[in-house]
Amino acid sequence: MLATPYTLNQSLYEVSSAIATVGLSTGITPSLPVKIQFMLAVLMMVGRLGPLTLATAIGTRRRKIGYELPKDRPLIG
Repeated sequence: MLATPYTLNQSLYEVSSAIATVGLSTGITPSLPVKIQFMLAVLMMVGRLGPLTLATAIGTRRRKIGYELPKDRPLIG
């Protein structure tokens, strides 16, 4: 919102529409600066991944290894 002359409502509408990937717009996207358009595109990709997929990727736990490698060197010869 700081980089554009648009109101808070218009900016929030564009951002929430990008995250939700619904395809709705107030029509201000073509007049936005390129870096803001790129940020909206990134938000669309994040919204496409989905919050559940993102939460699953972050919240996965490491499994405990069910074996242990030998600590000593075996004598050969």
